[in-house]
Amino acid sequence: MQFWVYMLECADGSYYVGQTDCLERRVVQHHAGDVPGCYTFKRRPLALVWSQEFSSRVEALTSERRIKGWSRARKQALIAGDWKRLSELARGRTSGQAPSAGMDEPCEERGSTGSPRTGAGGRQVSDSVNDNEEHWMRHAFALADRAEREFDEIPVGAVLVSPEGQVLGEGWNRNILDHDPSAHAEIVAMREAGRVLGNHRLVGCTLYVTLEPCAMCAMALVHARVARVVYGASDPKTGACGSVFDLVADPRHNHRIEVIGGVLGDEAGRRLTNYFRAKRGRPLV
Repeated sequence: MQFWVYMLECADGSYYVGQTDCLERRVVQHHAGDVPGCYTFKRRPLALVWSQEFSSRVEALTSERRIKGWSRARKQALIAGDWKRLSELARGRTSGQAPSAGMDEPCEERGSTGSPRTGAGGRQVSDSVNDNEEHWMRHAFALADRAEREFDEIPVGAVLVSPEGQVLGEGWNRNILDHDPSAHAEIVAMREAGRVLGNHRLVGCTLYVTLEPCAMCAMALVHARVARVVYGASDPKTGACGSVFDLVADPRHNHRIEVIGGVLGDEAGRRLTNYFRAKRGRPLV
């Protein structure tokens, strides 16, 4: 049996990466708007721009997850078949030989504990941070700062943005304040967005969060049908978007989420590291 990883160019200029065992049928489904997590009013799939065949589903899923975490520049280099450029953009690669999309080496980044870790599932630090992503991540940083400054909570912030770019919900960790183990920043932001929309579905929305979501938050994102998650620091202990688990990309779900990890990741990780260092009376980094 054959399996395919493919890339579609969408109307808003973004790229959708997916995998299937029947490429022709899948493309038809995309154009009919029958693929959850891809079609929105502004994000309509226009054309198939790249595909690669694999001999097993495991290889295809691995490749799909890795390419999803690539920067826009790397995706464009892959589409163009510019192997030299692709090699230059991939961290740690200096050779001009064509790298396999399924075997690209993950980059090393700093997680929430401040210790280096190797990215899993292709959630890599972007080589060039999109201005929009940086804007919303800094918005989330401001929420995280408030959690620490006003409530002495672990500084994690999240903001949920509509497909039109409007803020629907904001949140920061409130576990201690609310005596609520479920009051993570992501959950707080989604609850607020649900009230604003009058709907438990948050279709087409993007969640920006300073720390990779845990299993609880990841599954809440899947149930809410959030389209994209953009996070800052990876969590090598409980991360559920590729670091420890990969719940949002599990093919057994009827909805999968596009994930971009490592946006301002060093800064996000340093903030968390310094919070815990201060608690222990250790020098800040």
